[in-house]
Amino acid sequence: MTGSAADRRTPGPRPPDGELTARARIRNAALELYSEHGEDRVSMRKVASEVGVTIGLIQHHFGTKDGLRRAVDELVVEQVVAALGTVEHTGPAAEVVAARDAAVRAMLRENPQAVKYINRALIEPDGRGASLLGAIVDLTTREVEGLRRGGHASTRTSDKVQVVRTLMHQVGELFLEPVVAAIWAQVDGEPDERPSIGIAVESR
Repeated sequence: MTGSAADRRTPGPRPPDGELTARARIRNAALELYSEHGEDRVSMRKVASEVGVTIGLIQHHFGTKDGLRRAVDELVVEQVVAALGTVEHTGPAAEVVAARDAAVRAMLRENPQAVKYINRALIEPDGRGASLLGAIVDLTTREVEGLRRGGHASTRTSDKVQVVRTLMHQVGELFLEPVVAAIWAQVDGEPDERPSIGIAVESR
């Protein structure tokens, strides 16, 4: 990943802007604007206005709008990496895997803009979300391979199946929660009775 250590956000609430570099503040603002409105509806001028900088400064750090989008993609992946880094590889394999999945889910719950951005990126009709999806899959593949080598994941299952299961456990429930909430509202259900989501990925 690129950028200085000061640019990288740790899981949890965003630090005050005064503690971030201009590059980091630009990336954060772009992530929030893209997640709310979609990249196509957000100009570089809008990002500059949101941060209180000039377009020239954005071009200095990122070059083009595509460069800014790639930096936002990197930010999302860095957030996942930071979440995974909070879990130690000690204890039974099942507990390690469960803790890693829980850490990513917790980070995403605390950063809803990342969830919205990933959702938007993956449904982009022009395929621009493919680069973000590819980066997330590559990261998960490396993580699964490391867990398997370290004896923290079963080798009886295909590594490819494990990659899909891992991503579904980490992000699938969060992506489906808004759908469940919308359906629950339509059936006029009581809030405390709303069903929870559990995802199982079965291999053939």
